[in-house]
Amino acid sequence: MSVEIRESSENEAAAIADLLEQHSQAAFGETEIAEAEVRHWFAMPDIWIRVAERDDRLVGYLDTVRRGEDSAMDLDIRAVDREAAEALLAAGEAHANLKSIAIRVFVQGDDEVLRGAVESDGWQPIRQSYQMRIELSDDLPEPSWPEGISVRTMQPGEEQRIYEANNAAFADHWDFHPQPFEQWSSHEFGREDFDPTLVWLAEDDGDLAGFSANGWHFSGDRQFGWIGILGVRPEWRRRGLATALLHQSFRDFRSRGATRVGLGVDAENTTGAVRLYERVGMHVARRNDSYERRLP
Repeated sequence: MSVEIRESSENEAAAIADLLEQHSQAAFGETEIAEAEVRHWFAMPDIWIRVAERDDRLVGYLDTVRRGEDSAMDLDIRAVDREAAEALLAAGEAHANLKSIAIRVFVQGDDEVLRGAVESDGWQPIRQSYQMRIELSDDLPEPSWPEGISVRTMQPGEEQRIYEANNAAFADHWDFHPQPFEQWSSHEFGREDFDPTLVWLAEDDGDLAGFSANGWHFSGDRQFGWIGILGVRPEWRRRGLATALLHQSFRDFRSRGATRVGLGVDAENTTGAVRLYERVGMHVARRNDSYERRLP
């Protein structure tokens, strides 16, 4: 029986999580996404979700999101076999063709099923990113804050302030497009286990100089801390602030029982982020590739 692509709902979150567990174990050899994270996806604004089904069994997942008015449409695809991957690619492309000038697919690590589907269909590789990690030791350095900087955790109601700092910090990054505030805030702070005490703010005389928006890994593993965004505004760069925020985050996660911390980074980041992460002891755990197709 051929693959059927259909709409899904939050009621299938557990079944989708089981599918993603099957996919991640095959592709990465570890758990990647928990059911709570899938429920969070359904709550995000402007997301389009479909599943692939064969013989009444889920064999693939797709969502599409456009992260800014002028940005490409991003396709997130997880498929257990080539037929499902190709069907989901076609569905995502047909949907994006109505709303975008370009579409992108993110192929993670050793996911050869999706990689084979996009490469045989003529998608072009355009960018590489890394997932980097550190194993937390007992002798983590204390943060050394630049002169005049004070640090504290996020308070309720500061989402807009952090959003504005994020836009300033990443304005010169490759292909950055500011998202609408509601979309960005839902993605970063909308999870059911969101904990504002994991978000660190570095201030200089009341100005938000930098921040580290942290949480737990999408697998739900409370021994795996995740740095969702590390941002330093241009005026405060080259003063050691990012290093101090990393050290603060590592020590905080360790105090909460974490054994490791991870983050994602553009491999060609022009601000030297990859070198910074290596200097604080992080290593590349997974290499990912972005593929693009321009639409007529």
